Amino acid sequence: MITEARKMEYAAQPTSEESLTIIQKYVLLRAHPRRLFLDVAALIWEVYFLWNQNWKAALGVFLAMNTVGLLAVRKINYQEFAKTTLGKMALLHLHPMNLTIQLVGATLSIYGIWWHDTLTVLTGITLLYVGHFYGWSRVHPSLKMKERSA
Repeated sequence: MITEARKMEYAAQPTSEESLTIIQKYVLLRAHPRRLFLDVAALIWEVYFLWNQNWKAALGVFLAMNTVGLLAVRKINYQEFAKTTLGKMALLHLHPMNLTIQLVGATLSIYGIWWHDTLTVLTGITLLYVGHFYGWSRVHPSLKMKERSA
């Protein structure tokens, strides 16, 4: 398992200081502190509207807050932000296992909120957190898991 993880180079680490993919730039935009605050505020309203099965209002809040968020952080220096701890933490979300598990968790959470199914919501939220188990060695080498000796 550890050797597989080593072999799997993921998109979270830029190949050079000058090249960031569009996905990496998008993840960095979403991790900016201004954007994080807007996303939390939007999430509260989105959950409220989804709970009341008003997907149009939830989608409207999502689109409006994403537009405001993009305007608030549109001029960041991607290269410098990617070097910060917060930037590195944002990019670890592009680890394939992290991304996959969190997408499944988000989907389950939204489904559970819509149908008022508490266990599904809790399962989805748990998966969102479990997804964060992967990619931490990219934030700082001290966070790398030790290898087992055979």
